[in-house]
Amino acid sequence: MTEAHPGSMRWPFVAIAGAAAAVIAVIVSAIVVAVAEPVYRASTDVSIRPRIADLGASEAASRLIRNYAVWVDSEGYAARLSPEIRGGLSDAEIVKRVRTNGDSDRLVVTIQSEDEDADRAAAVVNGLADALVAEVATPARLNDPEKGLEVSVIDAAKAPGAPTWPRGEVVIPVAAIVGAVVGAAVAWLIAPAMPRARNEGGA
Repeated sequence: MTEAHPGSMRWPFVAIAGAAAAVIAVIVSAIVVAVAEPVYRASTDVSIRPRIADLGASEAASRLIRNYAVWVDSEGYAARLSPEIRGGLSDAEIVKRVRTNGDSDRLVVTIQSEDEDADRAAAVVNGLADALVAEVATPARLNDPEKGLEVSVIDAAKAPGAPTWPRGEVVIPVAAIVGAVVGAAVAWLIAPAMPRARNEGGA
């Protein structure tokens, strides 16, 4: 019986295995996208900057930015939200969903919330931003002729129209590529043993 050359079977086998693995990965990822609970992200920035461009005032504003970025992401701040804004979430649940970042260069506190409810995500972000503005914008800080601050919300958060997860347009193509690569790699490794096993069985 003529022995098949290992290379004659390897490439077709690798191609078929890669394609099959890609199809399976696409099906699985499509199911995940269909059944997974969507997560929405809402975000806004609170600007805290000195009215007069002064080094000392800018440094003070930077310290405020860093401090409030930590404080806003706390149960103490979450407790300030009304029942209508929190939508049934506890203080701890709000903290788990919220992320804040203080940008000392731009002098803004960025507040983000991720939630399965798009409207609630935006409401929580805007509620925390309003609470931050109310705390920072005291008459003493606003009216000080030398160290006065300008505090404002930059573009209040709106309910996001599309989820950040799962995103089918990203997940499915990536799954197809990864599936094809993994399937082809596995097939490439096991293909050399196939002709030998076939020949030994026919001997």
